[in-house]
Amino acid sequence: MPTAARVVAAVILAFVAWVVTGQVKVAMPEGTAFGLFVPISVGVAILCGWGIVGRRADHGTLGFATAVGVGLSGMAATVFWVLFIVSGNEALRQAMLRRYDGPFEAFVDMFPIAGEYGMFLVNTQSLSWLIIGGILSGVLADMAGRRWR
Repeated sequence: MPTAARVVAAVILAFVAWVVTGQVKVAMPEGTAFGLFVPISVGVAILCGWGIVGRRADHGTLGFATAVGVGLSGMAATVFWVLFIVSGNEALRQAMLRRYDGPFEAFVDMFPIAGEYGMFLVNTQSLSWLIIGGILSGVLADMAGRRWR
């Protein structure tokens, strides 16, 4: 059921994901093919905002500290799932090039790939967007849940 808290959380996380993917695209090596990177990132952010942050903030009874924690956990889940999907896609691409001897080897290689991609998020600008965006999503979703029940 759509509620104001869910919509607010989904919109804020989607906007932050859109901004951060733009920063990552600038930081990546020239000639990198991004494909559906931005739509996947924004879609995952919408799902995490709706399902994680918005669901917990629906009733507007979180309080400030809990709302901050919920927003940060929603942002962390977004980063985790985007890295999982992107590294899985890269492992699949490399598997099609017959780089691996078996599926388990491809699965294990997802972790170093995710680490390499995650390093593009470890800069002041991206981390600031992720942390502040996560905090805002939790706090504003809680306020929306309190205001529009």
